[in-house]
Amino acid sequence: MKKTFILLFGMLVTGKATSQDWSLEQCIRYALDNNIAIQQQQLTAEQAGNQLFQSKMTFLPSLNMNLSSSLSWGLSKSIQEDSGGKLIEVQEHRFSQNFAPSIYASVNLFEGLKKINTVRRNQSNYQASQQEVERLRNEIAISVAQAYLQVLLSAEVLAVAESSYESMEVQLTRLKQLVEAGSRPYSEQLEMEAQLAAEEVQRVTSKNQLDNNYLNLRQLLDFPPASTFQIAKPELSVGENFEGEDAGSVYHLAQDLPQVKGAEYRMESARHELAIARGNYWPTLSLGGSYGSAYYDSKEQRFWDQLLDQRSPSLSFGLSIPIFNNWSIRTNAKNAKLNLHIARLEVENKRKTLYKEIQSAVTDALAAFNKHKAAERNAIAAKESFRYTEQKFEVGAISATDYNISKNNLLKAKSEELQAKYQYIFQLKIIDFYKGMPIKL
Repeated sequence: MKKTFILLFGMLVTGKATSQDWSLEQCIRYALDNNIAIQQQQLTAEQAGNQLFQSKMTFLPSLNMNLSSSLSWGLSKSIQEDSGGKLIEVQEHRFSQNFAPSIYASVNLFEGLKKINTVRRNQSNYQASQQEVERLRNEIAISVAQAYLQVLLSAEVLAVAESSYESMEVQLTRLKQLVEAGSRPYSEQLEMEAQLAAEEVQRVTSKNQLDNNYLNLRQLLDFPPASTFQIAKPELSVGENFEGEDAGSVYHLAQDLPQVKGAEYRMESARHELAIARGNYWPTLSLGGSYGSAYYDSKEQRFWDQLLDQRSPSLSFGLSIPIFNNWSIRTNAKNAKLNLHIARLEVENKRKTLYKEIQSAVTDALAAFNKHKAAERNAIAAKESFRYTEQKFEVGAISATDYNISKNNLLKAKSEELQAKYQYIFQLKIIDFYKGMPIKL
């Protein structure tokens, strides 16, 4: 996070791109450090950690201190001796105050193991919230990888479109010379100019697509708009053979993925929640103790002497036995049991969904490989066909229409080959992800 901030700060100050373009790993790391959804889930996990800590602290006794003071004034009756030694009742205006400090401590000795199970439940909730953070991180990493590959694809498509446009310009210049010499009809020049205009449209469309894919990647990274951003363009090759993956083997390696682990932790939390609900059937035994004293200014005794004379320590035991609570304890226990059953089904559902996703990923990877090989063969054939057609066009053996058709076929074949190539690479990255391998190129 700190390195990313320093890098961005330098870019914003200088207004220039860095000497090294961003790799896929750098993009993923930046996205994981700055994604707001991940930060929010991390705060939620921190809250769960605080709840876990607080549940552990409930094993300690509670200790509270109370300080009270009161003031009173008005007519007050008192018994006094007159000058003759006789007791008489006297009314007089008096102002008095008292001060009473006390301290109280209590602890639950037994309550059906609810505290222990609460700690276990909160521990499971905390682990589940951490798995949710990892799930979001994985989703962001896959999305960044897909967007990154889309930029690479559109960059290669643009390069093909620009190369095609440049070669078309060269051919049009040659054709104009032949038309001026009278060896080729003017209609072919018009056809070639129309094809060049179409090539220009394709080039502009490809450039716009590249810009849009860059924008999509920047938005996915939440990259500052004022800074320059370019990605690295690694050399990506596809092997001649597809080493088939077994869905069962990949699934075995994917058991620690957060969507499964999170569901398992939530199931554990539901199991402990059921234990907490059943703990309400048990009696509760508590221990309490207090120590207090008081001071009255109406007494002719010093402050500390009164506090010592009027101290009042106490010790108490409490036993609460549930007898009838409008069926609330039984109902809560039944609902907790149902929630546990729901959580178990959710774990099973997550596992089945994961296995289906892996099956689809393996099947899609094989299909993408076969499609790429077919598209590659088609592109090679289209390139050879165009080379032969170009030679015939240069000697006037075919018309500009035939030349344009062959050139369009070549552009289409190259585009399909590139799309199949990057689709296959992306599918391989998905399988690597399920196998627990980092996403990188």
